[in-house]
Amino acid sequence: MSVAAVVYATAVLLSCVPLVMGVVTVRRGGSRHGEGSRAGDGAFVRGTPEAAFLSGGPARAADAVIAGLHEDGRLVVAGPGVVGITRPVARNAAEQAVIDAHTAAPSGALHWLRAAVMRSRPVQETGDALAERGLVVRPGPRRTWRRWAGAQVFLTFIGLPTAGILTALQYADDDYTEPDRLLDSVLHVLLPAAALGIGVGVVSLTLTSGQLTPAGRRALHQYVDSSRHLTGAAHLVATRGLPAAHPDLRSQLIAAARARGLAAPPSSPAPLPFQDPGLWSAGAAAWCGSTTGFGGAGGGSACSGGGGGAACSGSGSACSGGSSCSGGGSSCGGGGGGSSCGGGGGGGSC
Repeated sequence: MSVAAVVYATAVLLSCVPLVMGVVTVRRGGSRHGEGSRAGDGAFVRGTPEAAFLSGGPARAADAVIAGLHEDGRLVVAGPGVVGITRPVARNAAEQAVIDAHTAAPSGALHWLRAAVMRSRPVQETGDALAERGLVVRPGPRRTWRRWAGAQVFLTFIGLPTAGILTALQYADDDYTEPDRLLDSVLHVLLPAAALGIGVGVVSLTLTSGQLTPAGRRALHQYVDSSRHLTGAAHLVATRGLPAAHPDLRSQLIAAARARGLAAPPSSPAPLPFQDPGLWSAGAAAWCGSTTGFGGAGGGSACSGGGGGAACSGSGSACSGGSSCSGGGSSCGGGGGGSSCGGGGGGGSC
């Protein structure tokens, strides 16, 4: 048997085993170190804020709370996205985050306010609570295994011809046995190992494309089905996206979602610096980064600003898909630990 073929097959197998274990753990809502081991406990949605986060991440959560304030006139939007707070009265922590962000804002721009609310502690802690109950996957572990899977597919693919060439060179001086032994190494070792490595990698990429766990998707479906009688603006935006928002607010929020690179200044309720989106790092913020993977429709967005316009507006039902960070409940200052930032993703991190 070719030495190169044996080494290649062994390397593929050693890569596949931890990858499979890691992906299975992530899909269950935990990490390799037991975090989120209570996946399935409390597998139900506790109100509109959690429904919004499951549907579209922090972006949808921010849109929902802004829509609720706008509904009863406590928040108004005029001109090109200029926000005014007519009555600074909050009914919950998320609404207080909007008021605080508006107070600290250098201007009344809606896109800045929206980004600050996405990064705020109440919204981030919503993601943490959902992750603790196994309804969403923390972006750090998910991102780690997606990178592993992608690297495995790439290295398995380019390693196949390399191992084949080395195998042919090993048998180059043996004219009698070369054809049979070379063919045996290729057909019975190299090709099966390549199929295994690439297949496991592709399946792992597919399974980790969604931010919601199976329990999270079921909980969101159940919540939407059981709350169809609710007609509040916050609830409608949380479960249906911006198409369900009031016409006076809808276009303004869609425009705000398209804004990019609008990080909150140090005086905001989220003073930590924005870092690498989607990265889990304990003590920093976490639910910030790609919006892909939550239940809404759209592209990418970070807590420092919006991504593609549809990313945070969502155009379908809350349960149309499966999205990108988590942590210990701190405000979102970076792609690190504490929570996640997402708009609607069609199937799977902010």
